Amino acid sequence: MAKQKPGFLSKEKKDIGVIIIPAVFFLFSGFVFKLFSVDFSPLFLAVLFYVYARYMRKIEKLPAYIDLLILTGLAAVLFLSIKQWFLFSAVKPERFILNALYGGGTIFFVLLVMLLFENLELSLLFSFFASALAGSIEKGDFTLTISLFSAALCTSLLCYRIRRRSQIINAGTIGGLAFFLIRLVVEDYQSFSMISISDFSFLLSIGREGLAYALCGLGGALLVNGALPIGEYVFKTVTSISLLELSDFNHPLLRKMILEAPGTYQHSLVVANLAESAAESIGANPLLARVGAYYHDIGKMTKSNYFVENLMPYRDAHKDLKPSISKMIIMNHVKEGVDMALKHRLNPRIIDFIQQHHGKSLVYYFYHRAKELEPDKEREYQEEYRYPGPRPQSREVAIVSLADAIEALSRTLEEPTPSRLEEMVREVVRKKFFEGELDESNLTLRDLERITRSFVRVLNAIFHTRINYPKDESTSKKSAKTKED
Repeated sequence: MAKQKPGFLSKEKKDIGVIIIPAVFFLFSGFVFKLFSVDFSPLFLAVLFYVYARYMRKIEKLPAYIDLLILTGLAAVLFLSIKQWFLFSAVKPERFILNALYGGGTIFFVLLVMLLFENLELSLLFSFFASALAGSIEKGDFTLTISLFSAALCTSLLCYRIRRRSQIINAGTIGGLAFFLIRLVVEDYQSFSMISISDFSFLLSIGREGLAYALCGLGGALLVNGALPIGEYVFKTVTSISLLELSDFNHPLLRKMILEAPGTYQHSLVVANLAESAAESIGANPLLARVGAYYHDIGKMTKSNYFVENLMPYRDAHKDLKPSISKMIIMNHVKEGVDMALKHRLNPRIIDFIQQHHGKSLVYYFYHRAKELEPDKEREYQEEYRYPGPRPQSREVAIVSLADAIEALSRTLEEPTPSRLEEMVREVVRKKFFEGELDESNLTLRDLERITRSFVRVLNAIFHTRINYPKDESTSKKSAKTKED
């Protein structure tokens, strides 16, 4: 019998899990829906949306199926709980309270999906699912579905790539008001031609309902603010809010870098500027690229004097060391960085930058020295002097990897003219591409061209020239006269 390749069984189990786990989930959900007399249309809709997103539209950065199942299950539990509370509450609430709670729940989930995954298409699909779910629970209330979806769409657009917590509050409140206004129009609450300014009871009723809808939207936004840290932990993602907190230079790791490895800190700032501009040019996440660049070299702090950017004045700390020892010191900054990040509980998305920014590239300088000493071991050293990887798994990490190499190499140019800078950038990108370092990052050739242009533009700004100002002779004469006196 032929021996199975390593990993074959685990891959097979994983493929089976992709089918079995969702199947069990939807069967159980169907049983629950039957129990509460809810039609199955939202479940079929969820399956169709998943197939569309994963296999037809192929939405980029789509969360794992298990994450989507968790969110779907939570939405179903929340909406069914709202309905049961309404049916069995000791004090029978008015109907608009139930609708307002559906609106708050929908806004909560739309904000949560949008902030955690920053994916507008996914947010819109989930908005429609949540709206259809609420409509189905209410025995096919189509006007409720349309009103909820319109409010969710409004909320999604308002919270796309927001950077302040106050914007979450604004998006939730405005979403609640939008739900109220659309609900009012769609239901044709009363003929607007018959509304009289003197009809205070009607105006009071409208104002009371509008306030309830707005408060439920606000409540959903406040709950999202509290749930974000839990969501980031459960779904292994990072939000713009957390990234902004990590970008604070009073963070212990960044403060330590400023004091103990000032050269690495300055290098990281330039890499961050390069990476942010490049990410913006291809539609990647510029804030994630910037913050990842801040932390990508934190491991250098443990032995900062062995990295050339921290040697002032320059002194070759590796001069009396064997290439194999120097290689270990240099390569170890990745492991040290990951350990520091775990100790300070950095988000896994930030740890990816530390672990992957060198990919499986060679520590070329010390590889070259070792090869000169022992030419017969060249093939052996090809593996020994290579970082363990993995290669960059996202566009943002790949951009930081390129920016890291380009910033370091740009410091070696004697005359950094625009033509030389562009030639250097293209050479680095070409080398990384042909070595396969970008194969797993989802970058296209068009992306690489845009990234190259962005790097060249930023580097030209960094290495800009200045005119030679003439000396002020009158000032020099006065200075000389003062000295004589």
